[in-house]
Amino acid sequence: MFGLSKQEKKESLNSKYKSELKELLNNMAVSLDNNGRSMALSGGYDNADTLHNVYSDFGYPVSLTFSNFWNMYRRFGVAGAVVDMPPNLSWLMPPSIEAKESFLNDFNLLCKRTNLWNRLKGLDKRQRVGSYAGLFIEVADNKRPSEEVEALNGIGQIHNLKPIYEGQLRVSDTQQDVTKPFYGEPTMYEFVSSGDGSKSTEDNASFQIHPSRLIIAAEGADDGSIYGVSSLENIYNDLLDLRKISGAGGEGFYQNTRSAPIIKAVDGFQAPKSQKEKDALEQQIDDFLGKWQKKFVSKGLEFVYPNISLDNPKEFAQNSWNNISAGSGIASAILMGQQMGVRASDKDFELLMIMIQSRRENFLNEIVSQVIDWFIKYGVLENVEYVVEWGDMSAASDEAKIKIADAMAGINEKSFRSGLSAVYEVDEVRQVSGFEQLDYEMPSEDLGGFDDI
Repeated sequence: MFGLSKQEKKESLNSKYKSELKELLNNMAVSLDNNGRSMALSGGYDNADTLHNVYSDFGYPVSLTFSNFWNMYRRFGVAGAVVDMPPNLSWLMPPSIEAKESFLNDFNLLCKRTNLWNRLKGLDKRQRVGSYAGLFIEVADNKRPSEEVEALNGIGQIHNLKPIYEGQLRVSDTQQDVTKPFYGEPTMYEFVSSGDGSKSTEDNASFQIHPSRLIIAAEGADDGSIYGVSSLENIYNDLLDLRKISGAGGEGFYQNTRSAPIIKAVDGFQAPKSQKEKDALEQQIDDFLGKWQKKFVSKGLEFVYPNISLDNPKEFAQNSWNNISAGSGIASAILMGQQMGVRASDKDFELLMIMIQSRRENFLNEIVSQVIDWFIKYGVLENVEYVVEWGDMSAASDEAKIKIADAMAGINEKSFRSGLSAVYEVDEVRQVSGFEQLDYEMPSEDLGGFDDI
């Protein structure tokens, strides 16, 4: 500011401070906006308690990101079961595709070459961790991944199918023109191989991917967008509570069995006069507590072993289990069965199978159809009509079918004893028990009626 007057220097400083303050306020606004968006997406604290900030008091994060879900999934068995169980059951029996023979021959070959059903199972698991996941279809078309796919020539151009976590697949650009279709939807993605979800510490690739090269799966995205709901979102606080109870119980048990003493100085104790004596005493105590020496002799020191009493955490943990069960739709006995050997009821399994069948026939049917439609659209498979059919996971077991058939036969028997006709026909009983109907031969007209006898 050489050569400037005091007034000019003052005005220059004020202008500089104003500029810095404006930039600071803008940065704060952006930070608050991003935090608000994160809270809106993951569900923040509702401030219903006007006297306390419950999330702060209980140690819950105000907003949740994919990193929260990913680490909970990888490090806590209950979270892993919530995420993995539905896909594991849903893809236990892959769907069958009904179409003309030439289409099925190419499709079956494509399934074998790309391990399609296993890749879709991987996509299903990944999308349950975050709010979405992508299936990157790698094709041999001599184009960069950022370029739009054009017509292909048969299954030979499909190189690989790669399921990608949300943490590795970030939206880099969206459609901002409200007059165009798919307003607000991504027009470009960025693949970051080292993002959360990566299983390799050496892969640091990063590049743009055009949406035409991706199949996006997002369970709960009922508005047509790519943003669904993580299966861990509405149970995250209870997973934290359950992890605290488990960790606290383990630490308490360890400290109790470790029997670390309280060292008291009694009459006659002479404190070390030099640093050397102090270090020697500390080393002697450490060696004794570390089990390196069997006895400890020191005048004036008394070792008192406290008796630690641990409360039974079962009823506190059960509250978390109940909320996790309610939020995930999976009975706590089924979730605990994997962790604690708890036997679930037949009703629990029946309800779970109904849920699995529903997601197969709705959400997963849509994903499979998207993949097949992509293959047809870009010339990998011929353009024909097809039908996706799923087996019935909710169907009664053979044992249950026999019980139902036996009950129907018992009702018929009671009806006969009452002088009434059968309530159930033979074919109805056979159908319930899983057998085909009988083939009846109608009497020939040549046989005549009773009047001829």
